[in-house]
Amino acid sequence: MRYKVSSFIMIPSILSIIIYMLYTFFESYNRVNYIVHPITIFFFIVITILLFVLESINYLIFKKRLESLSVDERIKILDENEGNYFHRLYRFIFIEQNNEKVKKIDHGFDGIIELDNKLPVWWVHLFLITIVFSAIYFFSYLFIDYSNPYKEYDIAYKDQLKKIEIFEKNTPQVTIENASFKKDFINNGKTLFEENCSTCHKSDGSGSIGPNLTDDYWINIKEKDLFKNIYYIIWNGSENNPTMRAFGKSGEIKGNDIEKISSYVYFINKNKKSSEGKAPQGKKNLDWINETKQ
Repeated sequence: MRYKVSSFIMIPSILSIIIYMLYTFFESYNRVNYIVHPITIFFFIVITILLFVLESINYLIFKKRLESLSVDERIKILDENEGNYFHRLYRFIFIEQNNEKVKKIDHGFDGIIELDNKLPVWWVHLFLITIVFSAIYFFSYLFIDYSNPYKEYDIAYKDQLKKIEIFEKNTPQVTIENASFKKDFINNGKTLFEENCSTCHKSDGSGSIGPNLTDDYWINIKEKDLFKNIYYIIWNGSENNPTMRAFGKSGEIKGNDIEKISSYVYFINKNKKSSEGKAPQGKKNLDWINETKQ
């Protein structure tokens, strides 16, 4: 029997199902780019040609079959195929195919007659679609990574780590040799300072269990330049206080972020002296005091 769905509906539908299945499989293993691989595209072309060939053969068989049938049988088949394909599709989805009469249930005692209607055919079809869709997700969850939230998270996490690794390769981290104060880094440096340093130094740098960073007294003097000295301490930590650990050496804070934090600390030291900060610790460095304000 000839298909009741035209080739311009059937072929794209079958191809869509195939593409969806391939996407489901490849996406599970983070290989979606394989769908546009030349071999995959060639596969789609071959499938399309085969579907057109099958449709043509099916149409020829249908014509030959009509010729071998009686007039009444031919009229019956043509009536079944009456109208365009969209009309038949609509009739299949929304209109009941059989002409069974609706059953009546007589309650008797209250005089009410209840109609025992069947479920609407569109509702039944929609219900069947949900079963098929849930079955696809169920088996996908069991046998492949698609629709498994834990595996999807693990794949996304590993993919993010790869992107970070590529970014860091393409964007070399700043070192103490090429680090310098930048006004544009002050705001970002403040955010990073509050996240990593405010526990010991307070968010304004006035000092808590750690020293006051806004005065002119310094416990650790390792560099001739104030900015580079700040960078040095954040990178290497303090020899006098183990609480001030080596954030840079340990990899806890990257060089680019240390440059931003150092820019913020340098800025508040030069421009925002706190009169209510922690008592001075260490000694003054006149060279740093005489540096031009930024």
